[in-house]
Amino acid sequence: MTSKVTSIGLKGLEGYKVSVEVRTMQGSESFVIVGLPDASVKESKERVTAALHRLGYTLVNQKIIINLSPAKWKKTGPLFDLSMALAVLLSMKEITVRSPETTAFLGALSLDGDVRAVEGMLP
Repeated sequence: MTSKVTSIGLKGLEGYKVSVEVRTMQGSESFVIVGLPDASVKESKERVTAALHRLGYTLVNQKIIINLSPAKWKKTGPLFDLSMALAVLLSMKEITVRSPETTAFLGALSLDGDVRAVEGMLP
């Protein structure tokens, strides 16, 4: 199933809407992030996986593809962790709540599932 959650990216001092789309499928375990992520965003897969495992969710035998769009702008920092985790849970039908498209989720995840503040959100 495919799910979508809204987040916010930063381009200089301006914020822009980022659509976090997740598709989960049964298959060999993998976790891929596309959409021009930098190294810190690519590391989100480890934080998201650890946080969800700590909270009792299993990603065993799941192929997870995350698309951050628009792909034309580089995504930086851990601020997409929370939106990725929510979209993964929606895609796996572990949660069913839908948020309005005007609601954005921002937050870094710790390995134990705590949500941490992100810096640079003045824009």
